[in-house]
Amino acid sequence: MTKIYKNKRELIENIIKGKVLDVGFWGQAVAMQSPDWPHRIIQKIADEVWGVDSNYAGSFGDKRYFKAGAENFHLPVTHYFDFIFAGDIIEHLSNPGLFLDKCAEHLSKQGKLVITTPNCFNLFSVAEKLIRSEPSVNPDHTMYFNHTTIKKLLEKNGWKVASAHYIRTPKEKLTLSKKRFFLYLLDTTVSLFTPKFSESIVVIAEKNRA
Repeated sequence: MTKIYKNKRELIENIIKGKVLDVGFWGQAVAMQSPDWPHRIIQKIADEVWGVDSNYAGSFGDKRYFKAGAENFHLPVTHYFDFIFAGDIIEHLSNPGLFLDKCAEHLSKQGKLVITTPNCFNLFSVAEKLIRSEPSVNPDHTMYFNHTTIKKLLEKNGWKVASAHYIRTPKEKLTLSKKRFFLYLLDTTVSLFTPKFSESIVVIAEKNRA
């Protein structure tokens, strides 16, 4: 059943457990000191946590953290992790197929890959498309997804989608703009009827063993 999570904390606390690899953990557009930093939440609930990020500064002093790209990392353990969490990273990549191959290499036989990425049809992008040629974009993004396209990408690279969900737009992100706060209220109302305009999509994928 499709769920709407109110934020990444709720998603992580309800899904992630065991031995976890967090790919792209250093960013997430949240300060490391914040209790809402996704990696900090994972550290509190997982049995064992590893991390990979191309911008990692090496400040943790832990052998389970590596400075490496999402498309070319190789850890000293393979087929090891119960979960790989990839929060808002796949839309930044040049070759997501290589990333998915690396995840398959490091995930256990029964493990799951959890991907979050912006919903290309979120309410804010749709509203901006109505009034300008293109909606605002992160200059580092190379692609956008909906559930249909990310499912196809996964299938073409030897995965299957176990379940698909959404993440709402956090209210605290919108308080500086009256226009965006109005859209937040509209989003809240629309979400009572359909989740399809939510800010982010979530897919939980498994390696295709067929």
